[in-house]
Amino acid sequence: MSQSFVSFAEVKRAVTIVALLDHYDLFSTLTAKGQNLVGACPFCDGKSKRQFQVNPEKNAWYCFGCKQGGNVLDFVAKRERVGVRTAALKLDQWFGLGLAELPEKSSPAAAPAAAPKTARPVPPPMPEMLLPAANPPLTFTLKTLDQEHPSLGVLGIEAETIEHFGAGYCAKGLLKGRLAIPIHNAAGELVAYAGLATLDETSPRYLFPPKFHPALEVFNRDRLLAITEPEGPLYLAAEIEGVLRLVESGHLSALGLFDGSLSEAQEEAILCELDRHEGLVLVGEGFADNAVARLARYATLSWLAYPPGRGIGAPAPRVRSPAHSSRMQS
Repeated sequence: MSQSFVSFAEVKRAVTIVALLDHYDLFSTLTAKGQNLVGACPFCDGKSKRQFQVNPEKNAWYCFGCKQGGNVLDFVAKRERVGVRTAALKLDQWFGLGLAELPEKSSPAAAPAAAPKTARPVPPPMPEMLLPAANPPLTFTLKTLDQEHPSLGVLGIEAETIEHFGAGYCAKGLLKGRLAIPIHNAAGELVAYAGLATLDETSPRYLFPPKFHPALEVFNRDRLLAITEPEGPLYLAAEIEGVLRLVESGHLSALGLFDGSLSEAQEEAILCELDRHEGLVLVGEGFADNAVARLARYATLSWLAYPPGRGIGAPAPRVRSPAHSSRMQS
C-alpha cells in the first residue's frame, strides 16, 4: 500500500503547540507564568501543577516529571502512541493542512506516460447534520494585533479598514504571520479569528481554529443587523477578504461566506437580510455552483468585480449591468 509523505518542517510551521493543546481540550488546564504556560502533565502521574511547561514562542513543551519534551510532532506521537510520521499525518488531517502527498508510482518502460497530478482535494466540511447548534464565544481576545505592520501592505487594504474590522497582523500563535480577522456571530459575540495569508502563494489562504465551524456563521452579519434602515442591494462575497474590500469601497451592506460554499444556516441568514435590501449582488469569483443556483431561486443576481478601495463610508459606485443572468432560477 502506498504511504503518504508529509514535510515535518511544514507541519511544525503550520500548527502551534497552543492550537494542538486546544485540540486536546488541554489549553484551559494551563495557566500563564511569564512567557510560558504551566500545569499538570497530561502524560505522567505527577501531582505538581507546575511540572508541565509550554513555551508558545518556541512552539515547544517539556515535563520535568517524565523528563520528556519536544515539538507538536513529539506531543502527538507520545499522546497517540504512534511514530513521528504518523503524528505528522494526523496533524495534517486534523488541521486540514493539505500537506500530505502520495508517492508517484514508477511506470514500466513500455507503459504510457502517467497523467499529470491534479491538485489535492480540499477536505470536505463536516456534514450539516453533525454540526453543533452554535460556535461557542471565545473567552479571550487578541490584544496585540498590529494594524500597520509592513507585511500587510501587499494586501492593498487600507489601515483604516483593517482597524474598522478590529483586525491586525498576528505575531504569534496559530495565526502567526497572517492578518487576524475577528469573526462574530449574529449576536455580536466573538467566536473565532480567521488568519488571512498576506501572500497569494501561501497555502492555505485562510486558517481557522480547529473547533470553529464556518458553516454556522456569515461574516459581517452582526454589523448589518445594526443598520436599522439599509439602502440599496445586498452584496455577498465568496470569502472574508471580499467583504473588507467592499466596505472599504463604500458598500457597507456586505456579507461574506468563507469558502464559497453555502450551508442551510448561511442561506437562511442571507434570506433574512434580502428582505431588507433591494436585490442581491455577488462579488468576485469563488462561489460554488450549487450556492449560486440556490441563491438564484430567491433573487435576480447581479455580479460585481472587486472595487478599488476609496475609503470607508464613501458613496458606493453603481453596480454594473449583470454579467450573469438569473437563468438558474426555478
